[in-house]
Amino acid sequence: MSNLEVFKPAFEVIEKIEEAGGEAYIVGGAVRDYLSGRPVNDIDIATSETPEQIQEIFEKVIPVGIEHGTVIVRHRSISYEVTTYRVEEGYEDYRHPDEVTFVRDINLDLARRDFTINAIAMSRSGKLIDPYNGHDAIRNQSIEAVGMPEERFEEDPLRMMRAVRFASQLSFQIEKKTEEALNQLSHLLEHISVERIAVETEKIFRGPDYALGVKLLHTTGLKNHLPILKDLDIHKNVPESTLYGWHEIIAYYVSQYPQVSAEDFMKLWKLSKDTKKKTEQLLLAYKRYKKDKKVTAWLVYQLDEELFPSFSRLSSALDSAEEDLNQALTRRKQQLPIQEKKELSFQASDLLQLFSDLPKGPWISEWMSTIEQHVVTGKIENDYENIKEWVREWNPPARN
Repeated sequence: MSNLEVFKPAFEVIEKIEEAGGEAYIVGGAVRDYLSGRPVNDIDIATSETPEQIQEIFEKVIPVGIEHGTVIVRHRSISYEVTTYRVEEGYEDYRHPDEVTFVRDINLDLARRDFTINAIAMSRSGKLIDPYNGHDAIRNQSIEAVGMPEERFEEDPLRMMRAVRFASQLSFQIEKKTEEALNQLSHLLEHISVERIAVETEKIFRGPDYALGVKLLHTTGLKNHLPILKDLDIHKNVPESTLYGWHEIIAYYVSQYPQVSAEDFMKLWKLSKDTKKKTEQLLLAYKRYKKDKKVTAWLVYQLDEELFPSFSRLSSALDSAEEDLNQALTRRKQQLPIQEKKELSFQASDLLQLFSDLPKGPWISEWMSTIEQHVVTGKIENDYENIKEWVREWNPPARN
């Protein structure tokens, strides 16, 4: 633990709290990631002081969850979630504690954490408060529940999905007693909203060791409580590469299982319209790619550029493709004669002018789509006179 530079601004926040007579520590994922040699992102701080006292100490404080003891402190343009030490009792809804009591002992606060790797606090000097030997668990690459795993999972069954997610993200094994509790209590996942489960499931497939995560979903019985996935042999049919986002996950399984539809995924997992749009684009693009066995101009034109990395990952997951399709898609896009419909030299108004005797109707959009495709694929040059002449000579709508 030699380089603590990443925590320097956070230590300044802690110093201000200490100068005001309180104490504070960096806690949670930031400490875990630092000790495991991973990049440190969001830094959370636990303190003996109440939210009201924190508001008096700092100028820029956002009371995001003040009833649970949490505020956001802005320091050097960085946001820090600062939460008062607390103990919790009762979880009637399997998520929120029925009673939260603020305390002044960091050890009591750490006792409510989910896993030992997340139950470590770091002082401003870099000293660790580690009552559950979380540092040893990190060294041993082990995921162990704090205290009795049954109690932790009954408090919030989503922690079972989090255990698998950490295995996927960190390439850690789940400790025996903790895994036994997963098997025993997996049915409690039925009490958790599908939206919360969806977030953790997505992170499992995104993890570097996603194959371990998928295997654990099967062996622990958690898979049996996941919509659609419970009916698939996901432990045998593991993607060949990481999948980022539900649109990639859905496209992968829909491509593998004819009986599964994207619509069912959207409905049962309660996913967004944006996810649906991205999924449909990926599925259509992959279908074209399999049919043509190459990246075509029309495929690239119809696929949003933001989905190029997704398409490349999907192809790798399904086919173990060695080619970097992301680069191939980008190169092909740069070669397109037009990037979007409005760049066509011949527009719908020109078509109407050419056939002014015809009433408006579906034929207009049909013909414009045909023109668009012909220009993109190089069958017609994107030139007004060339397109006009082609429309006149090739089965014009007036003759339909």
